[in-house]
Amino acid sequence: MSMRKWLFATIVICVWISGCAKEREVKQQSLQGSGFMKTNTNGDMQPDHINQQTAEQAAARIKAREDIKDAVAVNTSKKLLVAYQIKHMHRFYRKQIEKEIDRQLMHLFPNYQIVSSSDLKIFWKTKELRGKIGNKNWNEKKADQQIEKIRQLSEERT
Repeated sequence: MSMRKWLFATIVICVWISGCAKEREVKQQSLQGSGFMKTNTNGDMQPDHINQQTAEQAAARIKAREDIKDAVAVNTSKKLLVAYQIKHMHRFYRKQIEKEIDRQLMHLFPNYQIVSSSDLKIFWKTKELRGKIGNKNWNEKKADQQIEKIRQLSEERT
């Protein structure tokens, strides 16, 4: 093996090992802050983040469909924002798929104001919002405002 190939192989292995080590550090960091609690003025304890269990259920249901490539969702106590990507071969049936998903979400989550979209820009905005929700500075009011902005953007694009 020539010196150049050996050096290249060594560099690739070092980068790979350091990348794996970094991934473990990131996972540990993200788990460290999950147990923090804050106290309201009335003394009740509440988690520091908005519970995203409903959003996770909605995204999982939508992803389970064979015509959906990916889905992401965000929720507050009253609103549910779901964005998804339709697989390329199913785009001809976009309107039908959107209607089916809207009916499914309304049936599964009747207590929420539901906003759903298959628009790619809305998908990326929702994914960005999903990342911000875990931030300590985000509260439900701020999340509601962002969901409303995204809803207005989705209606504007229609």
